[in-house]
Amino acid sequence: MTIQTTGHATGAAAPIYAIQLVDRRTGRTHRVNGRALTLFSRDPALAVAELLEGRDRRHWQPRVEPLQTRIR
Repeated sequence: MTIQTTGHATGAAAPIYAIQLVDRRTGRTHRVNGRALTLFSRDPALAVAELLEGRDRRHWQPRVEPLQTRIR
């Protein structure tokens, strides 16, 4: 997976988000090999669409959290 960065009109980088899927039936995050599946993206809508592709949306709730980034 390649992450491409595109700056805002101000020249600042777009914020980064952590995206996870939560099983609506259990309230638990989706796991792969025992670890929570987390995607990092500057475009959370696209990442959510990719995570939900081929899944029953009634059973999965995306969790999108902005990550705190330090400005230098």
